[in-house]
Amino acid sequence: MSLKGITEKFKNSKSIKVAILIIVGLIVLIFMSKEIYYYIVYERTDDAYVEGTIVPISPQIAGKVIKVYVDHNQRIKKGDPLIEIEPDDYMADVKAKRENVKTLYNQLQEISSSLNEAAAKLKTLEANLQAAQAQRILAENEHERIKRLYEEDLVSKSRYDAAESALKVAIAQQRAAESQIKEVKATINTLTTKIKTQQHIIGKAQEELKISEINLKRTLIVAPRDGRIAKKSVEVGQYVRPGQPLMAIVDEQDTWIGANFKETQIEKMRVGQPVKIKVDAYPGKVFRGRVASFQPGTGAVFSLFPPENATGNFVKVVQRIPVRIIIDSPFDPEYPLWPGMSVIPYVDVTVNTGAKLKDVMGKK
Repeated sequence: MSLKGITEKFKNSKSIKVAILIIVGLIVLIFMSKEIYYYIVYERTDDAYVEGTIVPISPQIAGKVIKVYVDHNQRIKKGDPLIEIEPDDYMADVKAKRENVKTLYNQLQEISSSLNEAAAKLKTLEANLQAAQAQRILAENEHERIKRLYEEDLVSKSRYDAAESALKVAIAQQRAAESQIKEVKATINTLTTKIKTQQHIIGKAQEELKISEINLKRTLIVAPRDGRIAKKSVEVGQYVRPGQPLMAIVDEQDTWIGANFKETQIEKMRVGQPVKIKVDAYPGKVFRGRVASFQPGTGAVFSLFPPENATGNFVKVVQRIPVRIIIDSPFDPEYPLWPGMSVIPYVDVTVNTGAKLKDVMGKK
């Protein structure tokens, strides 16, 4: 090969290398510009997870489980039956308390009947008293008239004695009528008190009956909301107690993002700023959301053992502030977001929503 051919080949080889370097440089530049753009426009964190509404299901009464209507991870609707507890004891309790209320009402009716009879008797006695009073007045007048005549020797001693005896009888009849009225009034007061006491007893019995009926209804546990069954740990034949965790319901459509941003990242963050959400489980899928609120305190101060920095061995550590991000993307059954899934939120801090951080954090 001639020297000229070798030279041309070398130049061509060099040109190819230069072209490759230029292409690689452009790719790197594009990638770097994209990263720089994301660095300037977005605040991101990988300390973020899907959070959601998880409703623990526990019995409110004790008993043996006779039926379980759901299985692991099953979708359910609000009102669907979940678990049934043996109701026999609670049915018997309701029946006994209903009979007790019925008996108490019968006793109240008897007392009321006695009170009505006493009230009617009182009216009769009051009428008799009025008659006795009229008879006494008549006897007094007759006695005074006969007394004057006797003193003038116009009537005999026996006539005077008869008038005096009639007056005494009239007075005795009036006193007897007054005594009977007093006795009946005492009976009425006693019966009135008994009625009030009986009504109070009936009220307590009705409350106990209502509680028994509520406990009977509680033998059938139903779903309080739509969702999916998780952490099912109950089987037929198992004896359960109030408050014992049996399962949980996860509402797939009531989820949000809990993102823990460094305190150095939140200066430009505002409520309402748009957020891109990438989920580790779904590469390439992007969800949309927005900043909803900031926790008024770092995560450390709400931990079980908050840090105590009043020592001589203090080491400053960048704190993280939990940020709640609402998911605006509609629920997609192909890409469900379940509590606990790892995500990376990108908050667009270039959008000015007008909300200031000091207002968001509740500071003056």
